[in-house]
Amino acid sequence: MSDKMTIVGAARPPSEAPGVVPGLLLHKFVKNDSWRGALTADATGGNLPHTGSAWIYEKQVLVSPGDRRVGATPLQITNGVSERGYFLFPISDDV
Repeated sequence: MSDKMTIVGAARPPSEAPGVVPGLLLHKFVKNDSWRGALTADATGGNLPHTGSAWIYEKQVLVSPGDRRVGATPLQITNGVSERGYFLFPISDDV
């Protein structure tokens, strides 16, 4: 190897477009006969607790570090998803 050659790491993907806030894309599910809602990275909801009625898919949610939410902080949400694979919350929260 010559002194003009360098070993480099794996290629990194290009950074996001300017002005795009990074975040975690999650899927929101609710139960129609309960107070519970859930956020999960699994679009099928297959990893959500199976207790009670079925989960109903509602929408995609982007959780970003700068979000202001009622109830849980973005950090609490991402920690819950990281630890359990989902985050449960009261459906009265505006998520």
